[in-house]
Amino acid sequence: MIPRKTTANLFAADHRSRWARVMCLWLAAMAMGVCSGVAWAAGSPVAEVSLAIGVSRLIDEDGRSSAIVRGMPVHAGERVETEQGGHVHLRFIDGAFVSVRPGSRLVIETYRYDPARPKDSAIRFTLELGVARAISGKGAEAARERFRLNTPIAAIGVRGTDFVVLAGPEWVRVAINSGAIVLSPLGEGCLAAAFGPCNSAGTSTLSADMGKVVLDYQLQQGAPRLVPINGTPSPDRLNPPAPGEPRSVAGSRGKLAADPNGELLAVQAVSEAQGQAFVPPEPSQTPPPVTGLPPATLVWGRWTAPLPGDSISASYEEARAGRTVTVGNSYFALFRPELPQPVLISDLGRVDFSLRDAQVWLLQGGLQLPGTVDNAWLSVNFGQRQFATSVDMSQAAAGVAASLQVGGTVREDGLFAVKTGDGSTVAGAFTLDGKEAGYFFEKPVTAGAGGTFTGITRWAR
Repeated sequence: MIPRKTTANLFAADHRSRWARVMCLWLAAMAMGVCSGVAWAAGSPVAEVSLAIGVSRLIDEDGRSSAIVRGMPVHAGERVETEQGGHVHLRFIDGAFVSVRPGSRLVIETYRYDPARPKDSAIRFTLELGVARAISGKGAEAARERFRLNTPIAAIGVRGTDFVVLAGPEWVRVAINSGAIVLSPLGEGCLAAAFGPCNSAGTSTLSADMGKVVLDYQLQQGAPRLVPINGTPSPDRLNPPAPGEPRSVAGSRGKLAADPNGELLAVQAVSEAQGQAFVPPEPSQTPPPVTGLPPATLVWGRWTAPLPGDSISASYEEARAGRTVTVGNSYFALFRPELPQPVLISDLGRVDFSLRDAQVWLLQGGLQLPGTVDNAWLSVNFGQRQFATSVDMSQAAAGVAASLQVGGTVREDGLFAVKTGDGSTVAGAFTLDGKEAGYFFEKPVTAGAGGTFTGITRWAR
């Protein structure tokens, strides 16, 4: 929850007089004769843009579009749209906070709040696409039965909440920082035009005290399901917050609640000891290039539009067909075939893998510059459940090159993850027969203009 001191000063100083004038004019028109407090009035702003990064648009009910800038008033009925790299933060008249993450569309359908009668509040949003975070204000706190956030396939009600939603045409995923939410599939008994949580078939609850889980619903499912963060990327991991977004106010139950941007990757927490005592061995010799291989069963799926020059990843819809996600970052997720009992083979001994394909990009100043993987190797001891890998990468135009070398433990289900002291990350998975592997990597660089290399790999033996 936003501290009261912050919400009390939300429209203070230079904003207070403007809002007071708006309210006075409305009250005068209603022949009330006095002006005190801040209340909702038809046609009055309900929020103000407190942060705008990148390209974003505000579209009114008549379809007119304006570039979003900090300090811009926002009205009920308007839609916020962000491009890739665009962030918009909204502060509402009751102290509520909403962030609209990159590549997202949020409609403020209804926002009625009167501080004199907060129990009469009525609030409804629709997240058409992308990721949004909502922290309840006084209106939702006083009238929880009249708060609603719709997605294309589901409705979300709250119980005093800070939550993050990922929405698409056929799926929705919710992570909770504090309080609780109620998610119900839209349909008979749960109409999009209604307010508040539904109590229809398939309704599920997610609360912060459930620990490191998300609530996931896909259109082909019969009902929402609670899923541990075990190969299921949270909305915060897939579409991270801007630096100015408020920190979670949740307690200390797990890293997801305490620090939503502190997840290493979209798998269960990896032991802090992984990789600390393991020194990556050099392979006995560089494996020869792989030729004449059958089609890969590991597939990289992308959450957004392809990065420049991407020739490896498939769309999310293509990648998930008959497969389940293993690990992921803000751009990609690695999918492998679904199996009832995911246990990695352990009797292969040591294997040196050959690189099947790889791509890397240098993320620098909002640019995504295709780079080159110059050299790479991966060595695994299946019996000891240990791996080691090395990647050399470069971006010629920027004059930047870097090397990444890490090692660590492979879990029983074939997943692995290591984060080093300089912020470098490697996370991936093996097929359970030990014939294929894939991982993404992230490597911060300080040379030149700086930036971060991010890339994906696939391997075979």
